[in-house]
Amino acid sequence: MFWLKTKIVEGEGSLETLKVEARGHERVLILASGSMKRHGFLSEAEDYVKDAGAEVFSITGLPAEPSVEVIEEFLPKVREFEPDLLVAMGGGSVIDTTKALKVFYDAPELNFEEIAFIDRFSKPKPVPKLRTRLIAIPSTSGAGSEVSGASVLKKGGIKYNIVTPEIAPDTAILDPRLPRTMPPEVARNSGLDVLVHGIEAYTTKVANPFSDAMAIKAIKTVYRWLPLSVKGDEEARARVHYAATMAGIAFLNARLGLCHAMSHKAAWLGPHGLLNAMFLPYVMEFNAERSEYARRRYAEIARELGFQNAKDLIEVVKELNEMLGVPKLGELVDEETFMAKLDEMAEKAYRDGLIAFNPVEPKPEEIRELYLRAYRGE
Repeated sequence: MFWLKTKIVEGEGSLETLKVEARGHERVLILASGSMKRHGFLSEAEDYVKDAGAEVFSITGLPAEPSVEVIEEFLPKVREFEPDLLVAMGGGSVIDTTKALKVFYDAPELNFEEIAFIDRFSKPKPVPKLRTRLIAIPSTSGAGSEVSGASVLKKGGIKYNIVTPEIAPDTAILDPRLPRTMPPEVARNSGLDVLVHGIEAYTTKVANPFSDAMAIKAIKTVYRWLPLSVKGDEEARARVHYAATMAGIAFLNARLGLCHAMSHKAAWLGPHGLLNAMFLPYVMEFNAERSEYARRRYAEIARELGFQNAKDLIEVVKELNEMLGVPKLGELVDEETFMAKLDEMAEKAYRDGLIAFNPVEPKPEEIRELYLRAYRGE
């Protein structure tokens, strides 16, 4: 099965479509990252909403990582304003925060524990039909949150998911002017996230020909353009920005695997895209050793990039990490702190819902071993 709820508007200056999208609405709430305010895109968006004849209220200064506490803090402001259109403008975390706010604004009777995927052995309560329209305007090129039906929220240093088609944005506006403001490190980390989304979506148990097409295009784009994007090349920034949404469409349908399960449970260590990049080669080796299907799928990706087999692809991923200056996991945290958390991370990763889609079902001790190998850089 393949689905996409979100209308996608792309192109230079496409932010202006907010004029059309906001028409017929009375009160529009914009949640924006600080950088969107600094670079003038927030006031531009506010002007378009006013041109459409709606009242606008903006909230900025959302923390970098969305959490349940953040939702509780901002929810009263949302309820007070009573918006009939929500606009999220910023990185994946701003979009995820807005999605979660939409859930609890439209369905105040729900609580987080009931509807979140805490692990794959518990079944969350379904989210009812939600009414408020949501427009996502990503400013970073990685998360794919502008098309996905998931919101990733931290609670106590661990990331959990709310997953429902109800929170997939109605419209995504991809204006490449926005990601051109990303610092090089953010461009790198978010771009590597796109690569991992593409590779994992292509190799899950539920991948299909339509998700494959999006995944392959995203992988090829990142491989070709990410090094230039990190240097600030304008065309490269635009291409990687569109690739991020393609990879989002791929994993919306084909889901993700063990690499994401591991990085979600190691969220306390550093930025999500960076952790994904660090774990990916180890996860690919693990999958390729144990699954003929994974080997074949990795080889298909390798051939698309001009290489031969799964082994080549793993080398390509390692070389890209090295070229972009991705640190080793051991450089992020001291051994004592890491070892103290290791068993808990491995157990929680094993229970993560994404494990069900990985080509191989890992045991908790195998996940522990992968964390250790990544930590030691073996």
